[in-house]
Amino acid sequence: MKAAFIPLSTSDSRGPGHLLFPPAGGTLQTFGPLAGAAGADVWGVEYPGHGDRLADTPASSLEELATLVAGATPRAWFSRSVIIGFGMGAFVALETAQRLGVSPGALIVVDACAPQRLSPEKTAKAGASAIGRVFGRTGLTPVAGYRDSPESWEYALDLLLGDLQLLNAYRGPARTRLSCPIAAIRGTDDPASASGDDATGGWRVWTSGPFVGRVVPGGYLGVLQPGREAEFWARIRRLRAAFVGVEPEVA
Repeated sequence: MKAAFIPLSTSDSRGPGHLLFPPAGGTLQTFGPLAGAAGADVWGVEYPGHGDRLADTPASSLEELATLVAGATPRAWFSRSVIIGFGMGAFVALETAQRLGVSPGALIVVDACAPQRLSPEKTAKAGASAIGRVFGRTGLTPVAGYRDSPESWEYALDLLLGDLQLLNAYRGPARTRLSCPIAAIRGTDDPASASGDDATGGWRVWTSGPFVGRVVPGGYLGVLQPGREAEFWARIRRLRAAFVGVEPEVA
């Protein structure tokens, strides 16, 4: 069995490390260029049945997936890390924190509506966009060179559809708030946000600490596009700085 956590980059920086949770259909191959531009320690979660853990049995539910991740996570390390969840990874990250019973240093969610705003319609829109991205760019596929291999093409599609089934069946976490800062980022052209409903801002209720919401250019998971790595980490640094000036909610 491969390890659940894999180091993606190391740095001499004394700042907090970052732990990345992939979106539906994603593997740690998704984050290669992004991690390389971080200038900080970056780790990633490889889900069972994905990427380097292809031989492991996939989780049968998002809740089970979070339980497996939490079981392999040192609480003290998690509490010092900045957790970044992309799409489905935002929910896995929140569920993991709840199971550990400890808040991370900060939670940053990217292109994920708040759990209480989940709906099959929005999930379907995000899923259609994700499918387009998976088969449009190698970055979100688990197998390099899939275009030349029907077997790899079929595997990439099965992986994504399997994750979307977990997401469609997910009913949301327990109503337990974290105490850490939460930042929510969404793209202006994210199809799941096209209605104008501020589902990203709904993440505010999941923390008793500071909350910051940001809208950035691009579509669903557009922050993972090649060439935007430095921009992404600059935004993360600004978000962390913004937390200092935000008054926490009264629990």
